[in-house]
Amino acid sequence: MTMFSTTYWHTITRTVALAVRSEGVRFLWLAGLIGLLSLGSGSAWAGVRIDITKGGLTPLPIAVPAFVNLTAGGQIAPGTMGSQLSEVVSADLERSGLFRPLNRSAFLQMPDTLWRTGPEFKEWRVIGAEAVVSGATRQEGDQVIVDFFLYDVFQGSLVGKGKRFSASQRNWRHVAHRVADEIYTRLTGETGYFTSRIAFVAQKGGAKHLAMMDQDGANRVELTQGKDLVLTPRYSPDGDQLFYLSYETGAPRVFRLDLSSGVHSQQGDYPGLNSAPSWSPDGKRMALTLSMDGNPEIYVKELGSGQLVRLTNHTAIDTSPSFSPDGQKLVFNSDRAGNPQLYVMDSHGGEPRRITFDGNYNAAPSWSPRGDLIAFVHGNGGRFQIAVITPDGKNMRVLTDSWMDESPTWSPNGRVILFSRQSGSHSQLYSIDLTGYNERLVPVGGDSEGSDPSWSPLIR
Repeated sequence: MTMFSTTYWHTITRTVALAVRSEGVRFLWLAGLIGLLSLGSGSAWAGVRIDITKGGLTPLPIAVPAFVNLTAGGQIAPGTMGSQLSEVVSADLERSGLFRPLNRSAFLQMPDTLWRTGPEFKEWRVIGAEAVVSGATRQEGDQVIVDFFLYDVFQGSLVGKGKRFSASQRNWRHVAHRVADEIYTRLTGETGYFTSRIAFVAQKGGAKHLAMMDQDGANRVELTQGKDLVLTPRYSPDGDQLFYLSYETGAPRVFRLDLSSGVHSQQGDYPGLNSAPSWSPDGKRMALTLSMDGNPEIYVKELGSGQLVRLTNHTAIDTSPSFSPDGQKLVFNSDRAGNPQLYVMDSHGGEPRRITFDGNYNAAPSWSPRGDLIAFVHGNGGRFQIAVITPDGKNMRVLTDSWMDESPTWSPNGRVILFSRQSGSHSQLYSIDLTGYNERLVPVGGDSEGSDPSWSPLIR
């Protein structure tokens, strides 16, 4: 990722001009470019902004016209890539629930004029846009290069700097997701989550296998062949590997899959149950449940040395560990109080502390990447819903309103929770904002079902 290069713009020799009009300041394209080059990355911005701490907010109206296609010399050319890129950007923003992309049929300024001269802000105000995106794409060899500007319509000015992203042509959607992430960050103040992936258990017929896809459901890849039962995929902190549970040896065992090479390896063969693997934030340890001493207990394994340390020691079932983002704590569920409840303990050992008391079933905890909340499955009155609670056991909130919601996992920015919902014998993936709004069905591709999701970190 770089700023606009002087090499790329060497053909632009027109005089810089600013036209001041009664309706505000209108930037000609080159003037905007020079301002873009001169703005520091730490510049404060007091213009259009979304307060994402509020639930049920009105989405920001944003205009995302088709990106123009450029030749190597910077001339506008015919093509479909620009339109495809902007459609992915628009879809990402809309799914977040924070933005309302406007219908392109209402636009009064054409994309080529927008790119050449900058926005006619009065025309964008007329259709109710509060922000407008201008973008262009070109190809250099196998690379797709995208440049874009983001404007505040009411202040009549740029929001931050223009940016350039590039990737191989086969990864053009990834470039679009990066643009969407950048827009999300500038208008919310938080990191986006669109350049991420989802691993899940896919089921078609009676067979279950691991699959992976982009967060929007595109680019699905099958990771296992469906010969053996697989469960609970979990991304490594760098997104390059997965832990998962498989019965390929006949007994439940934890495996590690390298996503670049496809090589998988068994992570131990301990007597009894081996389940519920979880990565430490530094990727050096694995928390898991083992019953080799006769009872399901929480253990931590050093991945380098193979050293195994038992953390819990109770006659009850202790399972589903999840690390805090600083690696210092673990949350897990245990029925030591008579029914499944959540407990927090030091990740190197110590006395667990119970944090849930509402309901007769609280399980499958997942610690937020922010560290401020723990998502879990809350059961009460025969219903199982996704809830969140602070690590000190306060401020519990139930987010979903269904009968069988399971397996919560967090977006990389800690803003959205992905989970699986069972309806009858079918299971599908859904997402919901941590405020309890914007519940969405997440497509998994084809006619298969999805369960046990795991959300990756950002993929750069």
